[in-house]
Amino acid sequence: MDELEFRRRVYADPETTDSDVVEAAKNDERKRIFWQEQKQLDKQLKQALKVDVPDDLANKLIWQQSADEFTRHKRKHRWYLALAASLAFTLGISATMWYHQPLSIGGQALAHVQYADREKAHTLLPVDLNMVNAKLASFGASFNQMLDGVEVANYCHLSTVRSLHLIVETPQGKMSVFILPQRNDIAVPQEFADSHYHGESIQFNQANIMIVGDKGTDLSALKEAVKERIQFAV
Repeated sequence: MDELEFRRRVYADPETTDSDVVEAAKNDERKRIFWQEQKQLDKQLKQALKVDVPDDLANKLIWQQSADEFTRHKRKHRWYLALAASLAFTLGISATMWYHQPLSIGGQALAHVQYADREKAHTLLPVDLNMVNAKLASFGASFNQMLDGVEVANYCHLSTVRSLHLIVETPQGKMSVFILPQRNDIAVPQEFADSHYHGESIQFNQANIMIVGDKGTDLSALKEAVKERIQFAV
């Protein structure tokens, strides 16, 4: 595994247990050190996000601000205290809404597709119906017929979401199919795009599927093929 692919896989999931990543780290001390550094950084970031906010924090901040203003200015500039309290309240509400809003996944897929030309299969086994269905099993899904032109079938992470990424050669060019689990915290848009690619989604009760191709490419044929051939366990 080359340096670029190793770093991309570790950046995507520092806690990955994929055998080829583990093997690459065993055989290369630089890769091993880089992986350990990313694991430590990921651990520190997760720890930093676990800061509990006291229920009365807003009251304490407003009280402290009021006391300071009273000491410095006595009863002057009371309008400043009102503005500070209003700002603190607004920021608190905004932060809460940001923290709880669903994860938007379309942009993650578009960013991932940028590296599709360099992505290689993580296994030496042929990409056939049996292999793809073995990977789809973790999503409770399977294909009743193989999609034409599948060149690569790898697990990948879109932000924190584990998905199956199929790279498909079609008459309209190379396209990507992402199969994701159905989760309440994932916001999958019907359509999404950037300056180079665009995507459309198919939503099932059991999973979400995103199809991505070059901007302006007709995705309908691949979308229909996926809808006709995918099936889910009851």
